[in-house]
Amino acid sequence: MRVDDRLIHGQVIAIWCRHQRFTRVVVVDDAAASDRFMRDVLTLAAPPGLAVEVLSLEQGLRELRTPRPDRCTTMVLVRSPLVAQQLYAGGVTYSKLNIGGLGMAPDRRPVFKNIALSDDEFAILQSLQARGVEITLLTVPGEKARDFADLVRK
Repeated sequence: MRVDDRLIHGQVIAIWCRHQRFTRVVVVDDAAASDRFMRDVLTLAAPPGLAVEVLSLEQGLRELRTPRPDRCTTMVLVRSPLVAQQLYAGGVTYSKLNIGGLGMAPDRRPVFKNIALSDDEFAILQSLQARGVEITLLTVPGEKARDFADLVRK
């Protein structure tokens, strides 16, 4: 499970999918799922052999709660911590969450590299952490990650 407001982009394809050997990417995003052009762009961004599905939150809940043999090679991408929380609350449990790219916005403050969080997003992540989800801030494999727990202690 990865939070990245850019969804599928070069880092996801070139680095993450090779590092983890993903065979499938599931994007859960209502706006992208309802926009045919955006669905096409996200699907076409993937190299041959990498399956991409762009689903609404409701579709994502149905799909990701269903056991599949390729689940361990599936990357789930969401645009915000809120969607990650909604999936978890809806029965899509996961033990690890990577925060990879959340750009600056008027209500956000920088916390690590190109990652910025609002107070609400910080609280959402704290809630997930309290449920046992290990949260790391890491833009690309090979770089030094930061544990969300370290931010909470500050």
